[in-house]
Amino acid sequence: RQAPNIVMIGEIRDLETAEIAINAALTGHMVFSTLHTNDSVSAVTRLVDIGVKPFLVSAALRGALAQRLVRRVCQNCAQPYKPTVKELYSIGMTEKDLAGATPMKGAGCPKCNERGYKGRRGVFELFVITEEIQELIYSGATLVTLRRKAREAGMRTMREDGQRKVASGMTTIEEVMGATVADDAI
Repeated sequence: RQAPNIVMIGEIRDLETAEIAINAALTGHMVFSTLHTNDSVSAVTRLVDIGVKPFLVSAALRGALAQRLVRRVCQNCAQPYKPTVKELYSIGMTEKDLAGATPMKGAGCPKCNERGYKGRRGVFELFVITEEIQELIYSGATLVTLRRKAREAGMRTMREDGQRKVASGMTTIEEVMGATVADDAI
């Protein structure tokens, strides 16, 4: 007899698949799947838009993780770089945010094919469903309200994770700009 504890669903694209995932979660299974959204909090509204009732989403969903890939500065040719105030502002940072940090840029070398980047790393955003957020989902709260509560509960956005990775020298401002959305725009 097969009785899995964990269920993996490739992608939720329609109501039928969403209902299977929700029902599995409501019967005690841990369900992992993917949804196409711009951020983690939008997973809630995406499920509702597909046709899942908000009370079912609030009962079944425990969290959502959003990710984007950014190119990693080549470690072989990385050089310290001082971004301009305008560049920092473009991703929501100030010079104060870089205190003690050393942003880097790749100069280009044979190991990275003169690109300055080698490999990729993720920028992440984890939306944890607290009891308060669960109640908001149940009552049909707006995406803006859900985001605000998630931020109040300590959620770090993909943009903020990208800022940390710029400050650590792992990636560049340009990469974070291209892969994430400004926090005030979501």
